[in-house]
Amino acid sequence: MTERMSASSNAVWTALAILAASATLAGCQGEAKGAEKAAVAAAPAIAVETLSVSSGVSAGEVRASGLVAYKRETSLSFNAPGEIETLRVDVGDQVYAGQVLATLRRTAAGADEAEAALARKTAEQNFDRVSKLNAAGAASQQELDNARLALERARERIQIVAPASGTVLRREAEPGQVVGAGQAVLSVGEARTGIIVEASMTSSEVTKLTAGDAATVSLRGREPLAGKVLRVAAKGTQSGVFMVEVQVDRPEGLRSGEVAEVIIAGASSVGAGPAAYTVPAISLIDARADQGVVYVVDAENKARRRAVETGGVSDRGVTILKGLSEGDSVITRGASMVRDGDAVSVVKQ
Repeated sequence: MTERMSASSNAVWTALAILAASATLAGCQGEAKGAEKAAVAAAPAIAVETLSVSSGVSAGEVRASGLVAYKRETSLSFNAPGEIETLRVDVGDQVYAGQVLATLRRTAAGADEAEAALARKTAEQNFDRVSKLNAAGAASQQELDNARLALERARERIQIVAPASGTVLRREAEPGQVVGAGQAVLSVGEARTGIIVEASMTSSEVTKLTAGDAATVSLRGREPLAGKVLRVAAKGTQSGVFMVEVQVDRPEGLRSGEVAEVIIAGASSVGAGPAAYTVPAISLIDARADQGVVYVVDAENKARRRAVETGGVSDRGVTILKGLSEGDSVITRGASMVRDGDAVSVVKQ
């Protein structure tokens, strides 16, 4: 009897010990879960920079950077080899049509001076004879042109003459230098052809443009200038870029080679279209064709994934056609470090 009571008592104590151990284990697990939640809650926010987007550009408006240039920039050279005797102009000089810019002494007029002199005299006499016959109607214009060309080739000294009024853009030789036939000596920007801005654009941008579209040309430190689209390239480069020429209406003071920004109100911008935004390229994640993803900071300072439709890339950034709204805070620096729902801390906006 006593043994049975002792065994029963032991069983009770064993059961109580198991219950106590279970309660202790449950308490420990609860504490662990609470600690885990506290650790998650205490995770530091990811530092990011953001950009508040605004509809500064309509969907039909195009912006691009380009270089100022004369519509026609002519490279000038001698038509025979020789030594440059005089070079009368320098970079920046204004020249007029017909002005003698440089002279050259031929070094291949003939191996013998007497023979060269005889060749020049013969060419001069033949040119005089053909000129008189042409004036009398007995020689064709082609015969006169051939005689003139022969005289030019026989002359000991030849000249470079300005083909039109304009500005000397480059000087690529010096007096005393021996040059070959066709070697560039000077480059002249012809004033009569006007000044343009040559800008490179994407295929999606040039589809919005036509010749004659109004444009605004901006240069740093100057008032904006009015212009218009002069020409849109029919063929792009190997990298998919199309050249667009914008003519400046009043180009006084502009210099070839200056960097300018052009803003063109394309024909498709007439009528209220959807707003387009420009964001830095580092904001765009998982870009594929005309689709991509950006992260926007919400009111609770959490990153929210946003699918967007893109419309081309320029030196200003990526154009976003769909997926953003006015005032959205798009994450720029740090976009690749966050995931949807992550807490963020905006360090610069």
